[in-house]
Amino acid sequence: MFSRLKRIRLVADAGQVARPVAISAVAIALAVYALVTSHDHITTTVLAGIILLIATGAMLQVSRAVRHLHRAQEQVRTAAARAERHYFKVLRRLTSAVEDRQPHLRARSRRIGKLAREIAEHMDMDAPQARLLCLAAQVHDIGLLSVSERILAKPARLAADEFRAVKRHPEVAYRILQPLTFLAEILPAVRYHHERMNGTGYPDGLAGEAIGVEARILAVADSYDAMTHDRPHRGAIGPADVLSELRRCSPAGYDPRCVDALMQVLQETHLLEPITAADGMQASR
Repeated sequence: MFSRLKRIRLVADAGQVARPVAISAVAIALAVYALVTSHDHITTTVLAGIILLIATGAMLQVSRAVRHLHRAQEQVRTAAARAERHYFKVLRRLTSAVEDRQPHLRARSRRIGKLAREIAEHMDMDAPQARLLCLAAQVHDIGLLSVSERILAKPARLAADEFRAVKRHPEVAYRILQPLTFLAEILPAVRYHHERMNGTGYPDGLAGEAIGVEARILAVADSYDAMTHDRPHRGAIGPADVLSELRRCSPAGYDPRCVDALMQVLQETHLLEPITAADGMQASR
Protein backbone atom coordinates (compact mmCIF):
# COMPACT_ATOMS: atom_id res chain seq x y z
CA MET A 1 0.00 0.00 0.00
CA PHE A 2 2.81 2.39 0.95
CA SER A 3 4.71 1.75 -2.29
CA ARG A 4 1.51 2.35 -4.32
CA LEU A 5 0.91 5.71 -2.62
CA LYS A 6 4.54 6.59 -3.15
CA ARG A 7 4.24 5.88 -6.89
CA ILE A 8 1.09 8.02 -7.12
CA ARG A 9 2.83 10.90 -5.38
CA LEU A 10 5.89 10.65 -7.62
CA VAL A 11 3.65 10.71 -10.71
CA ALA A 12 1.89 13.80 -9.38
CA ASP A 13 5.20 15.51 -8.59
CA ALA A 14 6.53 14.64 -12.04
CA GLY A 15 3.41 16.26 -13.51
CA GLN A 16 4.33 19.51 -11.78
CA VAL A 17 7.49 19.56 -13.88
CA ALA A 18 6.08 18.12 -17.10
CA ARG A 19 3.18 20.58 -17.46
CA PRO A 20 5.17 23.84 -17.34
CA VAL A 21 7.88 22.31 -19.53
CA ALA A 22 5.23 21.46 -22.13
CA ILE A 23 3.72 24.97 -21.86
CA SER A 24 7.17 26.52 -22.30
CA ALA A 25 7.94 24.37 -25.32
CA VAL A 26 4.62 25.29 -26.99
CA ALA A 27 5.04 28.98 -26.16
CA ILE A 28 8.55 29.13 -27.59
CA ALA A 29 7.41 27.23 -30.69
CA LEU A 30 4.55 29.73 -31.20
CA ALA A 31 6.91 32.67 -30.75
CA VAL A 32 9.29 31.29 -33.37
CA TYR A 33 6.40 30.57 -35.72
CA ALA A 34 5.05 34.11 -35.28
CA LEU A 35 8.44 35.64 -35.99
CA VAL A 36 8.91 33.55 -39.11
CA THR A 37 5.45 33.82 -40.68
CA SER A 38 4.15 37.29 -39.77
CA HIS A 39 4.85 40.31 -42.03
CA ASP A 40 3.77 42.90 -39.44
CA HIS A 41 6.93 43.62 -37.47
CA ILE A 42 5.22 45.41 -34.57
CA THR A 43 2.51 42.78 -34.14
CA THR A 44 5.06 40.02 -34.38
CA THR A 45 7.29 41.62 -31.76
CA VAL A 46 4.43 42.17 -29.31
CA LEU A 47 3.07 38.66 -29.86
CA ALA A 48 6.50 37.08 -29.48
CA GLY A 49 7.08 39.08 -26.30
CA ILE A 50 3.80 37.93 -24.77
CA ILE A 51 4.48 34.32 -25.68
CA LEU A 52 8.02 34.47 -24.30
CA LEU A 53 6.68 35.96 -21.05
CA ILE A 54 4.36 32.96 -20.79
CA ALA A 55 7.33 30.67 -21.42
CA THR A 56 9.40 32.47 -18.78
CA GLY A 57 6.62 32.11 -16.22
CA ALA A 58 6.29 28.43 -17.07
CA MET A 59 10.04 27.89 -16.64
CA LEU A 60 9.90 29.57 -13.24
CA GLN A 61 7.23 27.02 -12.31
CA VAL A 62 9.58 24.29 -13.54
CA SER A 63 12.34 25.63 -11.32
CA ARG A 64 10.05 25.66 -8.28
CA ALA A 65 8.75 22.18 -9.12
CA VAL A 66 12.28 20.79 -9.47
CA ARG A 67 13.26 22.22 -6.09
CA HIS A 68 10.11 20.67 -4.63
CA LEU A 69 11.03 17.30 -6.14
CA HIS A 70 14.53 17.47 -4.66
CA ARG A 71 13.07 18.24 -1.23
CA ALA A 72 10.54 15.41 -1.60
CA GLN A 73 13.25 12.95 -2.62
CA GLU A 74 15.37 13.96 0.36
CA GLN A 75 12.37 13.45 2.64
CA VAL A 76 11.79 10.00 1.13
CA ARG A 77 15.47 9.08 1.59
CA THR A 78 15.39 10.29 5.18
CA ALA A 79 12.18 8.36 5.90
CA ALA A 80 13.60 5.22 4.26
CA ALA A 81 16.81 5.45 6.29
CA ARG A 82 14.80 5.92 9.48
CA ALA A 83 12.65 2.89 8.62
CA GLU A 84 15.75 0.77 7.93
CA ARG A 85 17.30 1.73 11.26
CA HIS A 86 14.09 0.76 13.04
CA TYR A 87 13.93 -2.54 11.12
CA PHE A 88 17.54 -3.30 12.04
CA LYS A 89 16.87 -2.63 15.73
CA VAL A 90 13.85 -4.95 15.61
CA LEU A 91 15.94 -7.68 13.97
CA ARG A 92 18.66 -7.24 16.56
CA ARG A 93 16.08 -7.70 19.32
CA LEU A 94 14.72 -10.77 17.55
CA THR A 95 18.23 -12.19 17.28
CA SER A 96 18.70 -11.65 21.01
CA ALA A 97 15.35 -13.37 21.62
CA VAL A 98 16.45 -16.35 19.53
CA GLU A 99 19.74 -16.58 21.41
CA ASP A 100 18.09 -16.18 24.79
CA ARG A 101 16.21 -19.42 24.17
CA GLN A 102 19.46 -21.27 24.91
CA PRO A 103 21.97 -20.24 27.61
CA HIS A 104 24.93 -21.20 25.42
CA LEU A 105 23.81 -18.76 22.71
CA ARG A 106 23.08 -15.72 24.90
CA ALA A 107 24.77 -12.51 23.62
CA ARG A 108 26.64 -14.57 21.03
CA SER A 109 26.00 -12.36 18.00
CA ARG A 110 27.07 -9.18 19.80
CA ARG A 111 30.35 -10.86 20.79
CA ILE A 112 30.89 -12.07 17.24
CA GLY A 113 30.17 -8.60 15.88
CA LYS A 114 32.81 -7.05 18.12
CA LEU A 115 35.37 -9.75 17.32
CA ALA A 116 34.72 -9.60 13.56
CA ARG A 117 35.29 -5.85 13.62
CA GLU A 118 38.57 -6.24 15.52
CA ILE A 119 39.80 -8.92 13.10
CA ALA A 120 38.82 -6.73 10.13
CA GLU A 121 40.70 -3.75 11.57
CA HIS A 122 43.82 -5.88 12.04
CA MET A 123 43.53 -6.82 8.37
CA ASP A 124 43.51 -3.09 7.48
CA MET A 125 39.89 -3.02 6.38
CA ASP A 126 38.44 0.48 6.09
CA ALA A 127 36.77 1.60 9.32
CA PRO A 128 33.30 2.11 7.74
CA GLN A 129 33.45 -1.36 6.16
CA ALA A 130 34.58 -2.92 9.45
CA ARG A 131 31.68 -1.20 11.21
CA LEU A 132 29.20 -2.57 8.65
CA LEU A 133 30.63 -6.05 9.19
CA CYS A 134 30.12 -5.61 12.93
CA LEU A 135 26.47 -4.64 12.39
CA ALA A 136 25.84 -7.53 9.98
CA ALA A 137 27.45 -9.97 12.42
CA GLN A 138 25.08 -8.81 15.17
CA VAL A 139 22.13 -10.19 13.18
CA HIS A 140 23.86 -12.86 11.08
CA ASP A 141 22.15 -15.71 12.94
CA ILE A 142 18.60 -14.33 12.65
CA GLY A 143 17.96 -17.29 10.34
CA LEU A 144 18.01 -19.57 13.39
CA LEU A 145 14.39 -18.52 13.79
CA SER A 146 13.72 -21.22 11.20
CA VAL A 147 15.35 -23.91 13.36
CA SER A 148 13.41 -25.59 16.13
CA GLU A 149 14.52 -25.18 19.73
CA ARG A 150 14.70 -28.97 20.04
CA ILE A 151 17.45 -29.08 17.40
CA LEU A 152 19.37 -26.13 18.83
CA ALA A 153 19.38 -27.71 22.31
CA LYS A 154 20.11 -31.28 21.23
CA PRO A 155 23.08 -32.62 23.24
CA ALA A 156 23.89 -35.40 20.76
CA ARG A 157 25.07 -35.40 17.14
CA LEU A 158 22.42 -34.03 14.76
CA ALA A 159 20.65 -36.39 12.39
CA ALA A 160 20.95 -35.73 8.65
CA ASP A 161 17.54 -34.06 8.38
CA GLU A 162 18.25 -31.93 11.47
CA PHE A 163 21.56 -30.77 10.04
CA ARG A 164 19.83 -29.89 6.75
CA ALA A 165 17.46 -27.66 8.74
CA VAL A 166 20.41 -25.93 10.41
CA LYS A 167 22.23 -25.49 7.08
CA ARG A 168 19.35 -23.39 5.74
CA HIS A 169 19.76 -20.64 8.34
CA PRO A 170 22.36 -18.51 6.44
CA GLU A 171 20.06 -18.26 3.42
CA VAL A 172 17.06 -17.47 5.62
CA ALA A 173 19.06 -14.74 7.36
CA TYR A 174 20.18 -13.32 4.02
CA ARG A 175 16.58 -13.02 2.79
CA ILE A 176 15.41 -11.42 6.05
CA LEU A 177 18.21 -8.84 5.91
CA GLN A 178 17.89 -7.95 2.21
CA PRO A 179 15.60 -4.91 2.81
CA LEU A 180 18.48 -3.26 4.70
CA THR A 181 20.09 -1.38 1.82
CA PHE A 182 22.81 0.09 4.06
CA LEU A 183 24.09 -3.48 4.58
CA ALA A 184 23.79 -4.48 0.92
CA GLU A 185 27.52 -4.68 0.18
CA ILE A 186 28.23 -6.70 3.32
CA LEU A 187 25.26 -9.12 3.20
CA PRO A 188 27.15 -11.84 1.28
CA ALA A 189 29.15 -12.33 4.49
CA VAL A 190 25.94 -13.43 6.22
CA ARG A 191 25.05 -15.86 3.44
CA TYR A 192 28.54 -17.35 3.07
CA HIS A 193 30.04 -17.40 6.57
CA HIS A 194 29.70 -21.20 6.66
CA GLU A 195 31.56 -21.68 3.38
CA ARG A 196 35.03 -23.24 3.66
CA MET A 197 38.18 -22.45 1.72
CA ASN A 198 38.31 -25.95 0.16
CA GLY A 199 34.69 -25.78 -1.04
CA THR A 200 33.19 -28.16 1.52
CA GLY A 201 31.01 -25.55 3.25
CA TYR A 202 27.46 -24.41 2.64
CA PRO A 203 25.10 -23.16 1.22
CA ASP A 204 26.77 -22.92 -2.21
CA GLY A 205 30.07 -24.78 -1.84
CA LEU A 206 32.19 -21.73 -2.67
CA ALA A 207 35.96 -22.02 -2.39
CA GLY A 208 39.01 -19.78 -1.97
CA GLU A 209 38.79 -16.20 -3.18
CA ALA A 210 35.21 -16.78 -4.36
CA ILE A 211 34.34 -16.36 -0.68
CA GLY A 212 34.43 -12.65 0.17
CA VAL A 213 36.94 -11.55 2.79
CA GLU A 214 34.10 -10.35 5.05
CA ALA A 215 32.59 -13.86 5.02
CA ARG A 216 36.00 -15.38 5.79
CA ILE A 217 36.44 -13.03 8.75
CA LEU A 218 32.95 -13.80 10.03
CA ALA A 219 33.63 -17.55 9.69
CA VAL A 220 36.67 -17.27 11.97
CA ALA A 221 34.90 -15.04 14.51
CA ASP A 222 31.84 -17.30 14.52
CA SER A 223 33.88 -20.50 14.98
CA TYR A 224 36.09 -18.98 17.68
CA ASP A 225 33.08 -17.86 19.71
CA ALA A 226 31.34 -21.22 19.27
CA MET A 227 34.37 -23.17 20.53
CA THR A 228 35.16 -20.89 23.47
CA HIS A 229 31.66 -21.22 24.92
CA ASP A 230 29.72 -24.18 26.25
CA ARG A 231 27.55 -26.13 23.85
CA PRO A 232 24.95 -28.84 24.60
CA HIS A 233 27.33 -31.57 23.36
CA ARG A 234 30.64 -30.26 24.82
CA GLY A 235 32.23 -27.77 27.18
CA ALA A 236 34.09 -24.58 26.30
CA ILE A 237 37.66 -24.74 24.97
CA GLY A 238 40.41 -22.28 25.94
CA PRO A 239 41.49 -19.53 23.52
CA ALA A 240 44.96 -21.04 22.86
CA ASP A 241 43.51 -24.45 22.04
CA VAL A 242 40.85 -22.89 19.80
CA LEU A 243 43.51 -20.92 17.94
CA SER A 244 45.51 -24.13 17.43
CA GLU A 245 42.40 -25.85 16.09
CA LEU A 246 41.68 -22.99 13.68
CA ARG A 247 45.28 -23.15 12.48
CA ARG A 248 45.02 -26.91 12.04
CA CYS A 249 41.95 -26.35 9.86
CA SER A 250 43.72 -23.72 7.74
CA PRO A 251 43.93 -23.21 4.81
CA ALA A 252 41.47 -26.02 4.05
CA GLY A 253 38.70 -24.54 6.17
CA TYR A 254 39.70 -21.01 7.21
CA ASP A 255 41.71 -18.21 5.66
CA PRO A 256 45.11 -18.21 7.45
CA ARG A 257 45.25 -14.41 7.24
CA CYS A 258 42.02 -14.13 9.23
CA VAL A 259 43.35 -16.61 11.81
CA ASP A 260 46.59 -14.60 12.12
CA ALA A 261 44.55 -11.43 12.67
CA LEU A 262 42.51 -13.25 15.34
CA MET A 263 45.76 -14.19 17.08
CA GLN A 264 46.77 -10.51 17.18
CA VAL A 265 43.40 -9.56 18.67
CA LEU A 266 43.72 -12.24 21.36
CA GLN A 267 47.23 -11.07 22.23
CA GLU A 268 46.15 -7.44 22.51
CA THR A 269 43.22 -8.37 24.75
CA HIS A 270 45.49 -10.57 26.89
CA LEU A 271 43.50 -13.71 26.15
CA LEU A 272 46.62 -15.21 24.65
CA GLU A 273 50.32 -15.00 25.49
CA PRO A 274 52.36 -13.21 22.81
CA ILE A 275 53.58 -15.77 20.28
CA THR A 276 54.79 -15.62 16.72
CA ALA A 277 52.88 -17.05 13.81
CA ALA A 278 55.63 -19.65 13.36
CA ASP A 279 55.33 -20.69 17.01
CA GLY A 280 51.58 -21.05 16.58
CA MET A 281 51.98 -23.31 13.56
CA GLN A 282 54.56 -25.46 15.36
CA ALA A 283 52.38 -25.74 18.48
CA SER A 284 49.44 -26.96 16.41
CA ARG A 285 51.40 -29.86 14.89
